[in-house]
Amino acid sequence: MDIATTRRDFLKAVGLLTVMGSAGLAGCTTRANEGQSNGPRLPNEPNYKGYLDGTDNYDYTHDRRRNDAITIEVGSKANMGDYGFSPAAVAISPHTTVTWKWTGRGGDHNVVATQGTFDSGEPVSDADARFEYTFDRPGTYTYVCEPHEGMDMKGVIFIGLGESAGDGGTA
Repeated sequence: MDIATTRRDFLKAVGLLTVMGSAGLAGCTTRANEGQSNGPRLPNEPNYKGYLDGTDNYDYTHDRRRNDAITIEVGSKANMGDYGFSPAAVAISPHTTVTWKWTGRGGDHNVVATQGTFDSGEPVSDADARFEYTFDRPGTYTYVCEPHEGMDMKGVIFIGLGESAGDGGTA
């Protein structure tokens, strides 16, 4: 056996391991994100100006513009516990009713617009709790769970004019 053959065999083995390792990681990444999709992606992602940067379950703006009513979970898996809204960002059409439905996990939660547009009241943990609000005007509506705002339990409702998301101006 000469050194050239040994070196060639070694490089082939390293190459094969690299390819296999990459494929394995890709599979893990895919499985880790399974079940987290809540609908199609909005074609043009709004600019939320960093509002959701620390919210670890924010993946993209979910396009729900063709629905008259939608539901967002309160207390979904996010931010190292049950401290998320799911989905974190949703695009809807004007006159759509959004219902926030508590999961009963993560302690007491509420839903409060940072602009003062809506407020579910005192935080509660009851799995049967619900809060509804009908959005009539285009804009970007940011909201938080007050007890878990420091844990980045935040969400966004985006209502655009037509098909383009634009810059996501605040309502």
